[in-house]
Amino acid sequence: MAGESNAQVRPRLYERRLKKELSIPEEIVRARMRWDFPILSENSKCSVSLDLPIINCKPTKACSEVCYACQGRQYYRRAIIKSVAVNRMIEEDPERVARKMVDEAAGREIRLAGSGEILPEHKTLVDYIEKCHGAWWGFTRRVDTHKALPRLMFSTDATTPAAVLDYVASEVPVSRRAYLRHPVDPPPPFEVAVTFPVHGSRTRYVEYVTQEESDCPSVRHEVKGCWACRRCY
Repeated sequence: MAGESNAQVRPRLYERRLKKELSIPEEIVRARMRWDFPILSENSKCSVSLDLPIINCKPTKACSEVCYACQGRQYYRRAIIKSVAVNRMIEEDPERVARKMVDEAAGREIRLAGSGEILPEHKTLVDYIEKCHGAWWGFTRRVDTHKALPRLMFSTDATTPAAVLDYVASEVPVSRRAYLRHPVDPPPPFEVAVTFPVHGSRTRYVEYVTQEESDCPSVRHEVKGCWACRRCY
């Protein structure tokens, strides 16, 4: 299978980025914590996003092997420094971060955790975004985060722990369920709103994943970006 030559590097993707995050000196992080620098990031698929560090994550085996935040432009040192600094700025002043995010978004919906993960304590930030009349959407793999922000999509995969799958099956409506699928994976264990064939600059397996009606049309290149579909909004 094309791409399987990278099998030896896939398990290291999450660990590589985590090591990179943890190695950034404190003075470098503090230097990026500036209000005259952008909070949001932009890309052609999601438009504007709040990119956070993967230290916030509780990844499954599959997620850690193919994490898109551990490859491509999000793996650049400058992007990682920004994610760590922004995470710290949220801790220190969530209201000011929210106001700046809404200003930068300029009417566009903000993808929360374009990299990394939203934490339960980020509900304060989200509340401020809404008070500032901002719009948001996003995903989580954390039960505690979903309980705090149930509007988030909940991402699962073939290696998601059984207890988490039970939570999703009983507590997450179908419209909020997502499934990441590798070519060798079975279909999701329950009905989902969207399936994401594994995609990334180093993990390009989309064409080898059996196509399903629930597949993300943006990943399948059927639409230009998430805003043209809005299934996950």
